[in-house]
Amino acid sequence: MVFTGISRVFSTRNEQQYETIGAFWDELTNLYGLSNLRGLGYNWTEDTIEYVIGLKQGDIEGANISVTLPDNGWVCVKGRTSELSSIYDRIYKDGRLKYEIETFTGDGLCEILYYR
Repeated sequence: MVFTGISRVFSTRNEQQYETIGAFWDELTNLYGLSNLRGLGYNWTEDTIEYVIGLKQGDIEGANISVTLPDNGWVCVKGRTSELSSIYDRIYKDGRLKYEIETFTGDGLCEILYYR
């Protein structure tokens, strides 16, 4: 699977990525609509995460990266976006991830696919 989109690097210090990645989502949601987007988190360092937002179908204008991802071995977790922090607490209790793909809906639901 290839994930193509717009890539940015965000700080993970003090969990500030939730706010800054949220602003990135807001920016692209205004252009494409929330239900048309998906986000990829990967390439974690001690203090950063690389995050890519792309379209569920087709290529997003201004795409600056394509990431080749595994086709199999993903785990899916669904929940409420308002509980995103606790969802990630449960996911990360078993260790770090190699990749995560997030999708969100306007009615407050989210789906996280992750790969270790």
